[in-house]
Amino acid sequence: MPPLVVDASLIFRLLLPTAAQRILRERVDAWVQSGGALVAPTLWRYEMVSALVKSAHFGALTGDEARRGMELVVTFPVELIAPDTRLSEAAYGWGRRLQRANAYDAFYLALAEALGCELWTADRRLARAAQQPWIEYIGDSK
Repeated sequence: MPPLVVDASLIFRLLLPTAAQRILRERVDAWVQSGGALVAPTLWRYEMVSALVKSAHFGALTGDEARRGMELVVTFPVELIAPDTRLSEAAYGWGRRLQRANAYDAFYLALAEALGCELWTADRRLARAAQQPWIEYIGDSK
């Protein structure tokens, strides 16, 4: 079974009480219980912590909710993969193709492409822009 690339937007949604939360939790839990590995570029951790700090700062999460979110970040069963030269070059290519000013999303795309596996995201904009059959948008039904 190939691994599954998960981006920070997807895992952050596990913390938020949205319509997608239950479905998302069931899908991720089923993947892990079936023996599937979850992977992400190392920037996943930076993005998760940043999202928690921002959400607590602006009141989207209470301090206690953000602290519980930090527990998820450090215990979540995701293998973090550091970018090598090949992955960095592929991310650069994705960033240019998508005409982005940064390469954060491009690293998730490059990793999934390099591993020949799916990328699950809750970032509708990313899924629409990349238009790849191996990208699955899992988010609110809007």
